Amino acid sequence: MSEEKIYKYRLKITKNKELRFISHLDWQNLILKIFRRCELKLALSQGFNKMPKVSYSPALPIFIESNCELVNFQTLEPLENNFLNKFKKFSPNGIEVISFSEINSNNEPKSLENYVQWARYEAILNDEKNHVYNFNEIRYIIEKCLSSDELLITKKTKKGIEKTINYRNSLKTFEILDGNVLSFILKAGQNEEIPSLRADEFLKTLFDDSSIFKIKRVEFFDTNLRVI
Repeated sequence: MSEEKIYKYRLKITKNKELRFISHLDWQNLILKIFRRCELKLALSQGFNKMPKVSYSPALPIFIESNCELVNFQTLEPLENNFLNKFKKFSPNGIEVISFSEINSNNEPKSLENYVQWARYEAILNDEKNHVYNFNEIRYIIEKCLSSDELLITKKTKKGIEKTINYRNSLKTFEILDGNVLSFILKAGQNEEIPSLRADEFLKTLFDDSSIFKIKRVEFFDTNLRVI
């Protein structure tokens, strides 16, 4: 018996406005609900507990927006010409389609968690917060961070043991754009050599409170820093 033909696609969409308050699990369920309303015939995994073959970019922490969330999905039938119109129709406020494409390459890892290796974020001071830093102080902190060999963050393991890790290699770039936008590239996805670093944890380490910033994820990169 010949194997069923599988069609592979990728969506790049936003996760903005009220959607910044939902968890990654709720985000996954939301996307699946939209696909069901679009009446997609999603390909399923093998085994007893079959799951739709849908892959998501690395989890976005709550309260952070994004202009680059990726969704890879596989279907048993080619998509209809009006798929994007349907997807937009059934999407809630905060989701906009940035790009849509069919995946023809078989060289990509099956999971976006393995394909995505770096992410760029932008952060601006939150007008709703009382600011204790001016931009001269922020610029000094950035320069001090970049010149240091250490970026130490203490976390608790699943067993409740505190462990301090040097995340300096998890920071690729850090700069100020347009006078008031902090731009930085952090390690994302899965990689045993360089640990992933959350944007909110990174800013909290440097400024004590990440909530003084409005943070947005704006780009994903592969291991060679090519935009995905």
